[in-house]
Amino acid sequence: MEVDQIDKLLERYLHLLHQYTTLREQLSSLQTGIYQNIARANFAAERGMRFGQDYYDERMQASRKVAIILGGDQDVPAFAVAAGSTEAGLTQSEQGAAADDGTKDASKEKKEKEEEEARELRKGQRKDPLRWFGLLTPMPLRQAQAQSIEAIERVIPKLVSVNAQMTQVEIEVRRARKKRAKAEAAAVKQEQEVSAGSGAEITV
Repeated sequence: MEVDQIDKLLERYLHLLHQYTTLREQLSSLQTGIYQNIARANFAAERGMRFGQDYYDERMQASRKVAIILGGDQDVPAFAVAAGSTEAGLTQSEQGAAADDGTKDASKEKKEKEEEEARELRKGQRKDPLRWFGLLTPMPLRQAQAQSIEAIERVIPKLVSVNAQMTQVEIEVRRARKKRAKAEAAAVKQEQEVSAGSGAEITV
């Protein structure tokens, strides 16, 4: 029974290993594409203009957030990445509006909602790193950003999640092997005791 359980765990591990290897290849391909596109953008850039981390400034901040979810019987963590909120909290005037008793008419509420959506859109545009380098962003730079987003939002979270599952399966395999070894040792000991008892009866 323990052998069957170990075989199933090892089979699952091989499937996870295949996923891990595939994701690593995808990540490597995306990273290669990112560097190549940044190099193309720099090659075609105007004199004195460079695209890279040396030209980041105080506007540089994380635009993605990591969410770690525990689930399943073993509480294996699953990782996900989502776009961060554009602004945390409300201004004092917005807080006052939120505490209103709801007597405003529908047209005014609609207007405020449209203004808020426009304000959030402008905030999101200001935080787009591509806008740091001017309005006419080179296409290779846009492609590099798209590849970076794919790597951050899709490939890396899956890669880390699969790695966590592999670690958990490794732990389960070690536990199953220890349990099997104890069962085998107990069976050998019992067999020795039975043999010893049979030998004593024969001697008598």
